[in-house]
Amino acid sequence: MKIFAIDSPLMNILSKIADLMILNLITLVMCVPIITAGASFTAMHYCCLKLARGHETSMVKQFFHSFKENFRQSTVIWLIFLVIMAFLGLDIMLMYSNPSEMSTFIFGGILAVLILILFGGCMVYPLQAKFANPIFQTIKMGFYFSFRHFFRTLLMLVLKLIPLALLLLGNIGILLFPLIICFCFSAPGFAAARLYDKSFQEAEDAIYAKLAAEKGETDDDKIFTDVPEQTS
Repeated sequence: MKIFAIDSPLMNILSKIADLMILNLITLVMCVPIITAGASFTAMHYCCLKLARGHETSMVKQFFHSFKENFRQSTVIWLIFLVIMAFLGLDIMLMYSNPSEMSTFIFGGILAVLILILFGGCMVYPLQAKFANPIFQTIKMGFYFSFRHFFRTLLMLVLKLIPLALLLLGNIGILLFPLIICFCFSAPGFAAARLYDKSFQEAEDAIYAKLAAEKGETDDDKIFTDVPEQTS
């Protein structure tokens, strides 16, 4: 096998790197209005799971398909989390501007809630991208999956925070800035998809088995709608 053959391992790796770079740049651009960040994260996880499962697809096409399909619910979920985070941030500001004997206790409580929100947030958008559920059911399942698979979620959270940590390293952060811009969301998202893929597959199998038992046959409806492949 030639190393630069179209189906060689090297070319497959380079193709995934290119897809992740394209996906990250689209996600960054679509997060700029802030209000669209939730739908952007959902669409990114939609594409990352496809990459993790080895599905050849157009990143741009699939991203905007998922972005449009999940926009309403993802935006509501994003706003809920954003309001909670803003409230926690305001509490921290007030605590530092008016320190008291209760500051340590209050900070501990805020930190615990913050960790809880970050944990739940790790799984909410992948679930929204993959499964069709009402908004609060998706949030509930996000926390359920997060704490059921605690160590996987913890690793996912660490991976997501690495780009931010790199930016805070002064000269090293400046040196790595182009790399961070190209992969800050998509690379941790792809790694996360590899971690939660097995759990999602088990959930999918259970759903399909239940549908088949209820209807007496295999259901053709997918848990989420793919963009139909174009045939020539």
